[in-house]
Amino acid sequence: MQNNQNDVYEVFVQKSHAEQHQHVGSLIAPSPDMAVQMARENFLRRDHAVNLWVVPQSQVTSSTYGGRFFAREMDRGYREVKGYTENGRLWRMFREKVMTLEEIVAFVEEKERGETEGGER
Repeated sequence: MQNNQNDVYEVFVQKSHAEQHQHVGSLIAPSPDMAVQMARENFLRRDHAVNLWVVPQSQVTSSTYGGRFFAREMDRGYREVKGYTENGRLWRMFREKVMTLEEIVAFVEEKERGETEGGER
C-alpha cells in the first residue's frame, strides 16, 4: 500500500562557506529526498549556494511567544553601551568605600522596579 501523505519541510540555504544557513521558505513533499530536489528547483533556480537543508516541520521545536521564557532573571543593562557609564560610577563608589555591595544591589533593584513600573522596558 502506498503512503500518499505529504509533509511540510522548512528549507534552509547556505549561500557561501562563510555564511550561516538562512531560512528561505517551506514546501510540501512526499519524502526528504524529494524535498531536497524540490528545494533546489524552487529556491536555487537563479541563486548559487554551497549547502541546502530541508527539515520536516514536525521536527522543529519552538518556544511559546512572550511570557516567562524570555524574561531575564538578572539585569543585562551592563552589556549595553548605556550601562557602562553607570557601572563605572558604581564601581568607583564601591572601590572608594562610599557604597557597600549590598547598597549597590539595592540601588540596582530599586532602579529596575522603577523602570518596570514606569514602562521603559
